Formats: sequence, C-alpha cells, structure tokens
Amino acid sequence: MLDPRTIFQLKYEAARTLARLRPGPKLSAETTHRVHLGCGTRRVEGWLNCDISRSDFNLDLLARRLPLPDNCAEVIISQHVIEHLELHEQLIPLFREMRRILRPDGKVWLSCPDLEKVCAAYVQDKAMELWKDRRERFPNFTLNGAPVQHLINDFFHQRGQHRNLFDLELLTWALGQAGFRSVRRVREADLLAAYPEFPERKDDIQSLYVMASPGSSA
Repeated sequence: MLDPRTIFQLKYEAARTLARLRPGPKLSAETTHRVHLGCGTRRVEGWLNCDISRSDFNLDLLARRLPLPDNCAEVIISQHVIEHLELHEQLIPLFREMRRILRPDGKVWLSCPDLEKVCAAYVQDKAMELWKDRRERFPNFTLNGAPVQHLINDFFHQRGQHRNLFDLELLTWALGQAGFRSVRRVREADLLAAYPEFPERKDDIQSLYVMASPGSSA
C-alpha cells in the first residue's frame, strides 16, 4: 500500500507531465503583465493565474523554460510556493526564469514560512501562538493528538510537501543567484496596499514576505 507522500508525489508528477503536454491559451501583452505563479485555488481577477493544473494558464514551474516571453511581466506574485522546491535544483532555476520574464523595472513579491519566526516560536512557547493562529485560520486542522510542538514539524515537512524554509538572509542569497540585486522584507499589508485584489491570508505571524527587483533599489 502506498503511503500518502508517495501518492502525492505520483499525482504531482502526472500533473507536471500534463501541464507540459497541453498547450495553454494564446497569450498577449495584456494577459502577461501581471503574473500570479502557483495560484492554487486563489485566482485573482486581472492576473495571469498560473499553476500546474486547474488554473488560467497551466504550466510546469520546474520546466527548464517557462512558456512566457522575455520581459513580459511588470510584477510577479508567488505566495507559499517556494518552500515546496529544492533550493539548488529547482528554486534557483525558477528564480532565473522569473528574472527572464520580468521587465527591467519589474518587481517580484514572495511569501513563505519564515524560518526565523518558526524557530523563535518553538523557543518562546513551543509554538503555542502559532498553533492558535493556525486553528483560527484553519479550524479543521489537527495534530491528531500530538503535543503542540509537533506543529513545527508540519512547517518543516508538511507531510513531505515542504523542501526548505527560508529566513531573509537565505532567501536574499537565493534571489541574488538569479540576478535580483535588491531584496527587502515587507509585510502582507504592503502587498495588499499595492494589490488589494489579492485575498488576505493574515499570516504575518508565521510568514516571510519580500519584494525583490533586478535593480539597485526596490
């Protein structure tokens, strides 16, 4: 009998194959200037919502080259996607693709679990505040009877789906490998102020938000 992690991986690889084989809709400058990568179920009006399946434009984020033209996007937003990718083999190549499709004056907004916040939460109260936050946002989430500190394992592994957590220094380094010269920490409120059409996550307590650009200042 296959374990849940193996089942997830098999389904994921099948979806990747379908995303590569099925051509997406014809793109225009009007549809590619705002790109929402790894949208999941959060489709945002006025954006090119991309994911491996059931999106406006299905694509394989791990493809060597994304099916998007050079310098087409003024902004790319990707929320809680990068932690699912291997650092050297998958994430840095994806960052290079983001850099390719981004305009010279464009911006990338990213969020992911914050390694520093997660570790500090364990030291401070064994993740009790993170647990309260998780239950408020996802009432059906359960640790199946395990002590609250088991939540830390979910951040790091999430049943085999997470590959890396990042603090600001590590994420800045990874983006720098792809040519992003300016990376700064922001808050979810900054993202929503710039793009209020995005659904609120209310996850600053656990998340790292950054804005990056190829230029010298973001």
